[in-house]
Amino acid sequence: MNQYTAQSFWVSKKKGSIKKELLDTSIEKDEILIKTLYSGISYGTEKIVFDGQVPKNQFSFMRAPHQVGEFDSDLKYGYLNIGKVLEGPKKYLHKHVYTMFPHQSMYIIKASLASIIPNDIPLRRALLTANMETAINAMWDSKPSIGDRTYVIGAGIVGILMAYILSETFGIDVIIVDKDSKKRRICKALGLLYKNDLKCINEADIIYECSGNADVLNELILNCSLETKICILSWYGKQQTKIKMGENCFSRRLEIIFSQVGNITAYKSKKWNNLSRRLLALKMLKDKRLDILIDKKEIFLRDLPAFFKKGNPNGLCKVVRY
Repeated sequence: MNQYTAQSFWVSKKKGSIKKELLDTSIEKDEILIKTLYSGISYGTEKIVFDGQVPKNQFSFMRAPHQVGEFDSDLKYGYLNIGKVLEGPKKYLHKHVYTMFPHQSMYIIKASLASIIPNDIPLRRALLTANMETAINAMWDSKPSIGDRTYVIGAGIVGILMAYILSETFGIDVIIVDKDSKKRRICKALGLLYKNDLKCINEADIIYECSGNADVLNELILNCSLETKICILSWYGKQQTKIKMGENCFSRRLEIIFSQVGNITAYKSKKWNNLSRRLLALKMLKDKRLDILIDKKEIFLRDLPAFFKKGNPNGLCKVVRY
């Protein structure tokens, strides 16, 4: 029986730490042993977790698939992991896989929970898989159609991927809106039309709210036209805002949809599940232009406590190398 020492990132009361744990590698027939090569930081969600801003009544719903611990105590969290299979069934052996495991150097999971990364997808780019899933889910929830004028609010990773797949859909116009003019360069590289003023949304058929700022909702409602659909991808954590339901929201017959990636909408769930949607997301990452969303400056596992204290000013996918 072999034993390995794994290192992992833990969060407790707005502080991060690196812990060691022993792995018993006498794995079962349906399990695989994975050595992590990269993990990615889904900054919006993970920062909410780090800061202790998960509402108590959402603890069970917002659990990550392989989370250890609880949101109000010591916690191992994360869900963007790229690794190489060291032991397991022949189908997976020595393959590169994507899993939703936290930031940890080595681990064991059921083989069925790992997605083999296609050979034509660079490993670092595969870290965008979960964010691409979020965008796919919002497409299914909002049902855009030919001729729709769509606006995406917020040019973070989720917002840009949302705008990207809309722009790749025939017959749909898309504009991405963000007050940070530095985002213009990234949008231009992906062929996306960029604006920095919400007043432009009055012609929208569908608006995708990806800013992470709950106060934006009232500004959207104020500027929307008749029967606009607002699809919310942001998770606001404990943020609170008073939505003015009695003004334009009512008289202009607005429709507000909350799109949460943990569940697949009913009309799609008959033929799709989380794993098949994940494989679709991986296939949709073939465009090399998407590499612009990944921070070229990598960090290491030991850097994570300081990273979450400092923040992520450029908004790119931060890569942790192991």
